[in-house]
Amino acid sequence: MHTSQFRLSLALSSSAFALIIAAAPVAPDAHSGWLKSTAALAASASAQSDSHSTAGGSSAGTSSHSEAHGTGTGATGSANGSASAHTDDGDGATADSSVSTGATAAGGTDPTSGDDTTQDATADGSTSASFVHAPDTPGQAEAAASLTTVGAGATASGSAAADVTTDDGSTAHADLTGSSTGDGTATGHAFASGTSDASADVSSATSSSAADADVELSTTGGGSISGTGSAAAASSITSTDGTATASSSASVDVGATSVGTGSASASAHVDADSNSATDATDGTADSNSFAEGNGEADNDGSGTSASSSGLGNAAAEAGIDANTASSSASVNPAISVSTP
Repeated sequence: MHTSQFRLSLALSSSAFALIIAAAPVAPDAHSGWLKSTAALAASASAQSDSHSTAGGSSAGTSSHSEAHGTGTGATGSANGSASAHTDDGDGATADSSVSTGATAAGGTDPTSGDDTTQDATADGSTSASFVHAPDTPGQAEAAASLTTVGAGATASGSAAADVTTDDGSTAHADLTGSSTGDGTATGHAFASGTSDASADVSSATSSSAADADVELSTTGGGSISGTGSAAAASSITSTDGTATASSSASVDVGATSVGTGSASASAHVDADSNSATDATDGTADSNSFAEGNGEADNDGSGTSASSSGLGNAAAEAGIDANTASSSASVNPAISVSTP
């Protein structure tokens, strides 16, 4: 009696198990040979972004971060962030900074194994701009950018610019604009300066001007960035008795572009000086002028380029009685490099 009931229970249990197996989507496991369920797991997605900006004094800065994750068919996550900042000293100096990031990720299903697949994307960006505008440092402007992305759906872009105009007319400018997509990076720094000085006494005059600029860039993968820097300074003056004059001017311009796996940099420097004087006792006049300029440009990688140029001029005159003296000097370096 008991044996018959056990056999009946076993038969019912086996039938129920067979019905469960038949009702569930299954496929043979390639490794073990056992049947396994091919029912899709629940899809999941997440996304997050944060951004920040600061401005005040002589600087402006921004940063942003975005990330997204997706697992399984039908799962999509996306996030975007942006920030901007501006500062102005009300006396010819400004700094601007902006950045934006985005990330999108979609999950899926492996067509061979039937397992859920996961996609991730992250993007980070930061930019900053600053200036120095003071009597002992006439001019100077800086800009910096850093962008990093990972994942097919990651994007980041940003820009930074700084400008200075001094009371004596000297100017300085620096800017950067960059982006990155997929797996990539873009980093850069730009700098500019501009100084000028003139002095005179009863019978002599002196003028000096200098300008500097620099930009350095590097990229990888889907990164791209361009930057420029420029500065200009000029001055002129006459002695109190009007017998001596001196003038000078200096200006520079640099630019560079980097894309993909590459780098580019450019720099320039110009000096210009002049002086003149008269001597009423001896009845003599003297004049001297000097100008010097140099530049450098380097690049590495397809689509990268860099250029540098400068201009410097100096002149001076002096005259007393029948004695006169005059002098002048100029320089104009210009270079460029590029790779198709």
